[in-house]
Amino acid sequence: MTTVRAASAALAEESERRHPEEPFPQYRLRSWEAAFPGVICGVTEAREDADFGASGNSAWTFLERVEGLSSQLGFPAAAWARQVHGVEVRRADDVPEGFTSPGEADGLLAGRVGALLIVTVADCVPVYILDPKRSAMALLHAGWRGASAGILRRGVEALGAEYGCRPQDLHVHLGPAICGRCYEVGREVLASFGGATGEAGRLDLRDELLDQALALDVPGGQISRSTWCTSCDRDRFHSHRGSQGAAGRMAAFLGWRDPVDGSARGPAGGQIRLP
Repeated sequence: MTTVRAASAALAEESERRHPEEPFPQYRLRSWEAAFPGVICGVTEAREDADFGASGNSAWTFLERVEGLSSQLGFPAAAWARQVHGVEVRRADDVPEGFTSPGEADGLLAGRVGALLIVTVADCVPVYILDPKRSAMALLHAGWRGASAGILRRGVEALGAEYGCRPQDLHVHLGPAICGRCYEVGREVLASFGGATGEAGRLDLRDELLDQALALDVPGGQISRSTWCTSCDRDRFHSHRGSQGAAGRMAAFLGWRDPVDGSARGPAGGQIRLP
């Protein structure tokens, strides 16, 4: 399971900083937002009135919250896909305004300013990928099934196929997720990552995804990971494991605003496009 992690000695760790703005307080990745003007990257705070679980809310409540978040962040278009713990990655940058859902997928791509990508999480890893040279980005939902099946590789390959991105130009951040101390799994899960098959144990998904990113030739100095654990920090984040399945979902988001216009982009109103 630990194959190339020794090469990551310079890996940056960062605690996303809380932004208390209403209606949806967030934790934002300040290093990316400072280094790449216009980039907005983070995850919503866990609150009862900020549950982005698509299955736990009515369709209209979910859409209203997505529209409210995108408007708050200053994006005219937002995209979310029905997550199935797979490896499908879909392009989501062809809607100029409103909300789009391109079907079932656990990863979204965009190559233009003005699109906000959203995945919902509550222990799984939100994987943020950015190519600042091409203004391209991807946001992945990586639970153990998707991570072991190669969703990170699919995301990197899709960025290359759609926008000409090269692994050496990519920046990857592994967001708030359950930590290895809190995540005890069965032998079949460990086996899916190449571990021992005879016993249960603990798994750190961010460690596994770090190994995968390095193996894909993303430079170690361009990979970072959050210090937050969704289970340890249940006062801040939803945790499916920590709540025994009762938790809601956070919205992890990644978008690129026009650095000249800033937030003067208008709300994500207008059309709703579903598959």
